Amino acid sequence: MATTLRIPPLAVTGRRSGHPLAPQREGGQLTAARPVTALRVRKITSLTNRRRNVNVKSVYGLDADGKLSVAGKAQMLRAAEVSHLSDGKVAPHPRSGCVLVGPDGRTLAETFQMGQGGLPAELIAVEEAREHAKGATAFLNLEPRHGIMASDGRAVEALVQAGVSHAVVGLRHPIPGLGGHAIDAMRQAGIQVEVLGSAAGASSGGVSAAEAHRACLEANEAILHRVATGRPFSVLKYAMTLDGKIACKTGHSAWVSCGASRQRVFAMRAISDAIIVGGNTVRRDGPQLTTRREGGHLPIRVVMSRTLNLPEDGSLWDTSVAPTLVMTQRGTRQDFQNQLRARGVEVVEFDFLNPGVAADYLASRGCLQLLWECGGTLAAPAISDRVIHKTMAFIAPKLIGGEEAPTPLNDLGFVEMTQALDLAEVKYEQIETDLLATGYLPTSGGLAAAATAAANVTAPTPVGARLVRGPVRRAG
Repeated sequence: MATTLRIPPLAVTGRRSGHPLAPQREGGQLTAARPVTALRVRKITSLTNRRRNVNVKSVYGLDADGKLSVAGKAQMLRAAEVSHLSDGKVAPHPRSGCVLVGPDGRTLAETFQMGQGGLPAELIAVEEAREHAKGATAFLNLEPRHGIMASDGRAVEALVQAGVSHAVVGLRHPIPGLGGHAIDAMRQAGIQVEVLGSAAGASSGGVSAAEAHRACLEANEAILHRVATGRPFSVLKYAMTLDGKIACKTGHSAWVSCGASRQRVFAMRAISDAIIVGGNTVRRDGPQLTTRREGGHLPIRVVMSRTLNLPEDGSLWDTSVAPTLVMTQRGTRQDFQNQLRARGVEVVEFDFLNPGVAADYLASRGCLQLLWECGGTLAAPAISDRVIHKTMAFIAPKLIGGEEAPTPLNDLGFVEMTQALDLAEVKYEQIETDLLATGYLPTSGGLAAAATAAANVTAPTPVGARLVRGPVRRAG
């Protein structure tokens, strides 16, 4: 049964204007956002346009043909880049960045939202720009939340009251019931709005606009997949040798990849709600599954085991470092379950445990992004259950050989090469001596497909927490 989680609003903000990044508090307390009433929404949208005539080409970021200019592309790319500055500091959330540019082309502010419920990036930007915001252009990688359903209108209200003349939006908000509301409100208040990658912004086509739009999609690939599929955005990560082995036949795997690749994995953990492994990984590797960072977001460490044939001691049972959740089948090793609970480990039982059940359960608890660091025994059914959306493969220039050395995937049941899963939007990146290959599985189809699918969702998905994040509940 789906669970709707409530979000305690935060007043944590993100600033990027020469100031150190730090949580912002009012009167020493985290403050809640003002609720939006119908009266306030009408007040925002009924304000008259007091904008000065400005040079649309230089301010709006469009060239004479109405396409996104080189300068406009750079500003939108920067907005997408700035939106990532909360990564690892707070739990995953829709990334929102704002670059405010004055009529003279000078950048007035670069801001981002620090976590769901935090101050909107647009509000922080106009506060920094002050009187200089009049006649400015706001480049937004994501449409702000707005309206009665969103219980928020601070972003649009701030832009309107500051006298911002233009806004370029990289991506309509993908959550059902939110898309288009802020755009409409800004237009009704007299702000000229251009939307990339949509019918409303068709005039901004061309290579530059496509590249900027792509950056905005990448910044919010998690929420796009969450809306489109109803499940958390799931990434399967593994490291293998050039001959496709993830460990020696003895199970020893420290280390397949180089140090820089492992740092990339730590960063990926920090932007995930949960890290998932199976019993084999726990028994063989004794992993910590931490971000190796001081402070910041701590993802849940999830162990899936039907039999609970797990070691009684291990790093994962130390919940003072990070929370741990064990998923198992009902009635399995009750004494061991009690031992784990006594150490602060959460244990959840299911009638039948598989990757699809696990993903749906984590969705019901508000998870947005999952990182699967399991071996082939769990990875194969996770793909078969259509849970995995993206792969992240680190390939090391090493050879192990041997029939018994494990590979990233166990049997998927394919008997012909024509059954092989073709990845979409594949990218390659060299990381010191390693090669990182990423791509989207057919479950996703790629960012463009996910964005299209999300745009066609008209009601909250039946699985999970209705795209509402919240604190993790303790069970058992």
